[in-house]
Amino acid sequence: MAILQPGTQAPDFSLAAHAGDPQKLASFRGRKTVVCFLPFAFTGG
Repeated sequence: MAILQPGTQAPDFSLAAHAGDPQKLASFRGRKTVVCFLPFAFTGG
């Protein structure tokens, strides 16, 4: 797990959005962005 300080540029990564479409962090460069991971209900967390 990586914890970044405010203002630090995060490394690029790709995740599946709610519809399953891949989203890359690089597509949000230049905008203030918060990334939050929420596991599905009834999954181990």
